[in-house]
Amino acid sequence: MTWPGKHSCLLVLAAIAWLSAAGQAQSCPVNINFSNGNLGHWKAYTGNNKDGNGPGAIRLTYDYSNASSGPSALPEYNLPNVDGVSIITTRSTDPFGDFLTIPTINGYAYHYAILLGSTSVAQRQMDDQNGQPTTPANGPQGGYVRGISYLIDVPSGPPALPYTITYAYAMVLENGTHSSENQPMARAIISTPAGVIDCASPIYFLPTNGGLDSATARANGFTPSPVPSPNEARNPQNAGQHLQDVWTKGWTEVTFDLSPHRGQQVLLTFEADNCVPGGHFAYAYFALRDICAGLKISGDTIACKNATATYSVPSLANASYDWSTPAGWAIGSGAASSTIKVTVGPQPGWIVAREQNSCASLSDSLFVRLYSGALPNAVIDPRDTIVCYGEAVPLRALVIAGTDYSWSGGGTFSGNSKGSIPAVPTAIGVIAVPQQTAQYILNIRNEGCPVPVADSFTVTIVPPVHVNAGNDTLVVIDQPLHFQAISSDPYKSLYQWSPATNLDNPDKADPVGVYGAEFSSIVYQVTATDSIGCYGSGSVKVTIARTLPDIFVPSAFTPGKGSNSLFRPVCMGIASLDYFRVYNRWGQLVYSTSRPGQGWDGRIQGVLQETNSYLWAVRGTDYTGRVILKKGTAVLIR
Repeated sequence: MTWPGKHSCLLVLAAIAWLSAAGQAQSCPVNINFSNGNLGHWKAYTGNNKDGNGPGAIRLTYDYSNASSGPSALPEYNLPNVDGVSIITTRSTDPFGDFLTIPTINGYAYHYAILLGSTSVAQRQMDDQNGQPTTPANGPQGGYVRGISYLIDVPSGPPALPYTITYAYAMVLENGTHSSENQPMARAIISTPAGVIDCASPIYFLPTNGGLDSATARANGFTPSPVPSPNEARNPQNAGQHLQDVWTKGWTEVTFDLSPHRGQQVLLTFEADNCVPGGHFAYAYFALRDICAGLKISGDTIACKNATATYSVPSLANASYDWSTPAGWAIGSGAASSTIKVTVGPQPGWIVAREQNSCASLSDSLFVRLYSGALPNAVIDPRDTIVCYGEAVPLRALVIAGTDYSWSGGGTFSGNSKGSIPAVPTAIGVIAVPQQTAQYILNIRNEGCPVPVADSFTVTIVPPVHVNAGNDTLVVIDQPLHFQAISSDPYKSLYQWSPATNLDNPDKADPVGVYGAEFSSIVYQVTATDSIGCYGSGSVKVTIARTLPDIFVPSAFTPGKGSNSLFRPVCMGIASLDYFRVYNRWGQLVYSTSRPGQGWDGRIQGVLQETNSYLWAVRGTDYTGRVILKKGTAVLIR
């Protein structure tokens, strides 16, 4: 590609500036963008579509086309307390689609919008003011219809000079799975005395094919809302339910060219219709630009080498698109759509967009200059890592393009978390000590390029490892003791018991120990280490009794005191406790358990008993299989 000389470039830019000025002079009709905050210069209508959508559905017409002012809202048909048409002058967020009610699209900020429709339905509709039904449960057929229209006097001029109307729309539709012509919908209609201009009059609805065609709906830009419908389901099998069957489509820009109709009048209409049966709602937002100067590319006019940039034009209905970029630039996505993402190359140049359908052919060019500096670039190592609680983490990166850097994230840093880069490539690093899982971000700037680059990686912290080796225990000589260590670590762990004395295998979580008369007690420590290297420890004390297996029951206890407050059996060498029961002096059972270590706290139905004698019975089986049965009395002392 050969670049023009300096003077040729200036001539080309001057010519483009002249064309742009000529286009800018083509302002759109007054208040077409609702800048008056009302319906001045517009017509509006509301109605019912039981006989189908279209002009035959209109019941009430409001004409402000010859007035500079009008109302800012109109009610739904037969619903005086519900707005069916309303001007929006303050941004908020749509509750179903979570998009702004007044959009900014590809750098162009709209200032006003209009909302056509509501969540009201003609069947099973509740009045928004007092919560009372406005129609019977099996109410009239047909849903609500709302529309607005503007009669545009297209200015005279050469047909080769575009005169465009650009609007943006967003929608919220409740899926009715009706045939397409009866589904909730929104649409734009462009007509002349000769009839509707079909190629500039798209209809937007949820497609059906014996049911909702969700794949096509998603391909058309619709997404299901997480918010259920405010209206009860009409299907008998879902009666009384509020289904999650609302779909939304965020803001999309559309343009059309009226230059073939210069010197004529063209009628622009926007409409939003409920389903024809009347039980599913639709509402749509529309916003319009106030400049009718032809196609305009949105995007940065100055870029950094190697940066990713987005350029777009308002779409044409059913159009084909063609983009060209400067030499060395690469289109990453969107080459056949109204929006492209490109990787900026080493040279400045022209972005050119062309779009065409059966009734319009538009194009625009945008010259993009380059900053002197390249886009910052660095390689982080490691990208993500997992460390044990309390460990330090080295953060490292190799800066390929950049003049200064800074690290940010949770926890503390050791070393320089920011600084300058005298030369490239250069390695930078810092030590981080996170207290919990955190994301760290490296911000790099490069002098001459105002676009900073942020790169990040995640440090996952394994929580402190807690190991439970079990409760301290009492065994008799030659009784096998089964240990069971449990680690809180989510990763698979290896276990090590120390000392290994009298354990069958000290390298597992559940070893077995057997003890002779030479021991009185022994303390074990077990360490659990996971696959990452994080570890924790716990301990358990084993006391060895020089006696045969038996069950011992105290003769008295003192509930509510600091010690001896629980009446329970002491099991030595007992493999299982069949029961431990306590009776009052009338033979009534007051407590029972079969779990070793548990006992009676001296309360009956929550009331602490007075000093008295109680009967008890206990039965258990020792580790040799011998059954031990005992009975006796004990005194509760207050």
